[in-house]
Amino acid sequence: MLIIPPAKLNIDRWLALSAKSAAFTLAAVTAGLALCFCVPSSKNTAEMQGMGSTQKGGRVFFPYESIGSGGLALRPSHAFGWVSRLASELFLIAYTSRPDVDAKDAKILIALKNGKEQLMVLNEHNLFLRESDQGKGLLSSETETGLWVKPILLDNGAVLVDAGRKLLSKEGLEGEERGQFIVSQHGGIPASYNPTHRLFSIELKEARSFSQDLLIAKYGGREYASWKEKCILELTSGSATYCCFVSTGDYLIYSEGEWRVCAYEDLKADHPVAKVKAVSAKGIEVEAWDETGFYPLHFKISAASEPRLHFKPETMPSKIRLRSGKQVSCALAKRRVILKEGDWILKTSNGWRNLRRQEEIERYLSHRLKGELFIFDAIEKEQGRFVMKGHLFDETRTQILPLTLPIEAEKPQGKTSRKRKPLRGGRSE
Repeated sequence: MLIIPPAKLNIDRWLALSAKSAAFTLAAVTAGLALCFCVPSSKNTAEMQGMGSTQKGGRVFFPYESIGSGGLALRPSHAFGWVSRLASELFLIAYTSRPDVDAKDAKILIALKNGKEQLMVLNEHNLFLRESDQGKGLLSSETETGLWVKPILLDNGAVLVDAGRKLLSKEGLEGEERGQFIVSQHGGIPASYNPTHRLFSIELKEARSFSQDLLIAKYGGREYASWKEKCILELTSGSATYCCFVSTGDYLIYSEGEWRVCAYEDLKADHPVAKVKAVSAKGIEVEAWDETGFYPLHFKISAASEPRLHFKPETMPSKIRLRSGKQVSCALAKRRVILKEGDWILKTSNGWRNLRRQEEIERYLSHRLKGELFIFDAIEKEQGRFVMKGHLFDETRTQILPLTLPIEAEKPQGKTSRKRKPLRGGRSE
């Protein structure tokens, strides 16, 4: 009969109990990890719902728009097999980002690496591919093939490619295999789509901005009330200067060689367009697109600084005489002229001129006519003397100077004596 020592019996029992305890602990840890990874916490569930996810039957569905951002990014390096090959050969060059083009109508410009082929594809439309004759890359196919890609423009600006290919089983049954990835960004602007050297782009690049038009602010009235709080975008077309009154969110269209402000509904697909992104005391930020809309151009137009307006009495009306309650005669640029209340007198390189015709005033308001401007406001009486009041504006109309000019008093008309001619005798009467 075999007798087991008590000490050994206790050790064996302890080892058995330890093994059972370890197995139980391992099972508990495994179950805990499974719960951590499989059952979302209330905080995570709230975050998913905040992203627009939904829950059905205990499962979480992520929003389709989130693909391509954050942890949901489908990078080419994460793709495998035939999808990986597609991801390595397709590159994103650009897509239509014009504000007047809906995403469903956007065009996507992609390139095939080996074939060096640039392709323009409509958003969410299939592009069929085929192997090149040399077997060194993929090319586009005008006819339907067993391999295709469908680029999808996402809200975050990324392009998701939904790829598919047809499969044939040994039994002759057709099947389909699908995969997805985010197409890689390809730098550089093709010469055929480069808009930086076109006139609409050059005009914005050389533009100037001014914070406010003080003439409009003071004399605009109801007709030009919408311009009072807007900034001035001054542009040059050829040798002619003109301006647009803009504020944040305004749209512009380039037509007949000039930019002009227009409503969103009036933007045209066959014209370059622009949008004012921001307006401040420092300047104006504008984003512009050509007709394709592939390459948005960004312009930061700094506010121009003008020298301080200096009053030069010798250049203003002088020797002013009262003609009536609303008219004066004065010397202006070595000429005697008659001015009446409300006259606009513009100083140009050829001297002063009175803007009387509506066409001239409209050209001046749009900054097509340049020069200092004096507006004759009224005739008033101060301290017993008549004065001529008005305002002087600098060429950019960002500075204003109120003026009060004295009107000369008329000489009193007294009695005058006439000398008689002497008589022949030499005596005078």
